[in-house]
Amino acid sequence: PVPAMARVILILGLSVGFAGTAHVPAVLTVDPAWLLAAAIHEMVVGAAMAAGLFAGFGAFHFGGRLLDSQIGFGIAGLLDIATRNNAPLLGSIFSMLAVLIFFAIDGHLVMLRLLQLSFVKLPPGTGVAGLNIGALIAYFGSCFVFGFAIVAPIVLGLFVVDLGVAFMSRTMPQMNVFVMSMALKVIVGLMMLAISLPFAGGLIQTIFESIFNNWNRVLG
Repeated sequence: PVPAMARVILILGLSVGFAGTAHVPAVLTVDPAWLLAAAIHEMVVGAAMAAGLFAGFGAFHFGGRLLDSQIGFGIAGLLDIATRNNAPLLGSIFSMLAVLIFFAIDGHLVMLRLLQLSFVKLPPGTGVAGLNIGALIAYFGSCFVFGFAIVAPIVLGLFVVDLGVAFMSRTMPQMNVFVMSMALKVIVGLMMLAISLPFAGGLIQTIFESIFNNWNRVLG
């Protein structure tokens, strides 16, 4: 968790930086009702942009969690200190890797540029009529596709292992296939993950680009 003082300083610093670029319509009189409505509208716009960002990163978490279930790591879980909840093993690793890659390719700088662009497309106080919520909802579905695409080769390989184990259990019922299959799936899953992950650079770039493209569509 980020300390509250650090959050306040960061928010105030960004607000001062964006204040000069925001085109606020002229207001002759300060109306508390208008001010409250404008604050709510800005909160809705910010929530829509944040939802698109978290949905993009959620694709990595979904892919890792799916792989956890296939390999068998779903039985155990890590204790996430930030949220004080159990977190999947590979899901947490994929999420941290996504954050690391995002900062390594200067994605945070692109995010700040698009945030500045949002003040141009939807100036404060102009309402949320130009907000394309339908594009945001459609983007949620594509994130599940992206998450599955990241781990699709590993899932396919583990499915073949499951088929082989199923045939063995039918032909040799005296063997403890369940215990053997768990160790086999862990070995095969981690080996295929190490082989396929270096080739996922193009897909990872596509996921990050989809976040920014979705912001452009949502902002109208």
